[in-house]
Amino acid sequence: MSRFYRITLLFLMLTVLLTSCKDRVDLENITLVLMMGFDLDEDNNLVIFSSSPVFSKEAKKKNETTKVKAITGRQARGELEARVSALVSNGKLQNILIGKKVLQHEGWMNLLDVFFRDSKSRINARLIAVDGPVEEVMFFTPEDKRRLPLHIAKLVDTAHMRNLVELTTLFDYIRLVFDKGVTPFVTELHKTPREVVVTGTALLDDKGIYRGSLDLMENELLQVLQHEKLADLTLTVILPDVKHKKSIFETRAISFYITNVMRKVKVSYTDNQFRFDIRLKLPIHLTEQMFRLSAEKNSPELEAMINKQLELEMNKLVKKIQKNKLDPIGLGLYARAFQYNSWKKVENDWGGAFAKAEVNIHVDTTIKDHGEIE
Repeated sequence: MSRFYRITLLFLMLTVLLTSCKDRVDLENITLVLMMGFDLDEDNNLVIFSSSPVFSKEAKKKNETTKVKAITGRQARGELEARVSALVSNGKLQNILIGKKVLQHEGWMNLLDVFFRDSKSRINARLIAVDGPVEEVMFFTPEDKRRLPLHIAKLVDTAHMRNLVELTTLFDYIRLVFDKGVTPFVTELHKTPREVVVTGTALLDDKGIYRGSLDLMENELLQVLQHEKLADLTLTVILPDVKHKKSIFETRAISFYITNVMRKVKVSYTDNQFRFDIRLKLPIHLTEQMFRLSAEKNSPELEAMINKQLELEMNKLVKKIQKNKLDPIGLGLYARAFQYNSWKKVENDWGGAFAKAEVNIHVDTTIKDHGEIE
């Protein structure tokens, strides 16, 4: 075969493999849904919201927010397409807001089915619980922030990186629901008159029903217990045993970074009860001290007081989640791994079994840095 025929054949083969542009759609002809919301009205009718960026130079608003009533998410898409001037696409979906009224009803997870069946949907979208009406968040137009869907996505990501909230995507949520050794959780936020604020983490049971919330401090402690600390974690605790002068500013509070978490979990099962012994070694760096005590000269005494207070706070957190028959820590994973035969008896009601479990937490802090000035 001559060189000419070889080159011609290669050219034809490359032409066949070229990506076709036949189905190309211009950006101005697409409604990119960046955020969706689900809520119930006063009569418990399902209300669905969508928020999309507007690319037209003639438009005064940079976001187009739509509200419809529908029975399912797929039906809502048809209602949305009847109200917008371009083709609806969920391929860039960033956030899915779920009102607490929705989370209080069993079976609400059926609303997510459309996102998993549609291959063009984005399953890495953040799942967020809203404390209050979802409509107030969806129609909020802050003048000093970027587009609201992008602002909320960045707000949640940053809070998660600072260990203040849990971040749960659609993919993560399904994994948590079907894993019997842990109960689900999602980020929680609230709309104030002037801004959207991340308030903590919403705790759900194995059916996805809302059972309680953790504030920012409690979530930091949860991150330590989960051994999933991301960046340096900052804690502020009040030490009741510190001698102090009666002053509004001498609050007996101390703040510190936890730069690393070394955790050991021991599981046992006796008398039809699980027992978990959690030992935490925490190197800390002091960043603030609101009382007069030489941290360098009294390190052992200060460490003992911090250990005592952290154990108290963590045990309080564990009692709170046990009361609601939840296990966001994931201790069920250890029960399954190390006490499998006992675990099998309660795997379909792990929340109830964990509520009866004995959990002992031992904290051992070491002050590595007292700050630049002592």
